[in-house]
Amino acid sequence: MFNIFKNFLEQKTLQDIKKEIKQMHWFYSDYTSEETDKSNFLFYHLIFENNKVLSDKYFNTILMPVLGKLNFKYLHRAKLNLYTKQDKQIKTEYHTDCNIEHTVALFSLNTNNGYTEFEDGKKIKSEENNLVIFPGHLKHRSVNQTDENVKLNLNINLKDVI
Repeated sequence: MFNIFKNFLEQKTLQDIKKEIKQMHWFYSDYTSEETDKSNFLFYHLIFENNKVLSDKYFNTILMPVLGKLNFKYLHRAKLNLYTKQDKQIKTEYHTDCNIEHTVALFSLNTNNGYTEFEDGKKIKSEENNLVIFPGHLKHRSVNQTDENVKLNLNINLKDVI
């Protein structure tokens, strides 16, 4: 049900992506998944949604190195998430990323003690350069970190993964 790929990108590619991320603009959201979930906040950068590239530069420099290694037919959404360090771990509400049939590819850009948790209790650690792929119908939630200044991940929603 879960596929985890460790050391997904070459180190140079990963470092290039991280350099780009340090220079990008971020957008604030006072909810993490559903507008009703005010348990935490995050910063995000939407790269692709609804058949539109919303960030040309980052589509090519951040998203394409990851997408280029995946086998799929349709990209629905791609979004970078940035969670800030908190004094305690905050668990958001369980959710799915979208209401269409899809697959989630979640790429961790740094290692921290945050994680993604599923309704069945399974936890996926935030480990740098790891990609986890799971069915989009599985409800999951984000849990922030308390050890690093930021938790960074690239959340990709795909359809027809081969």
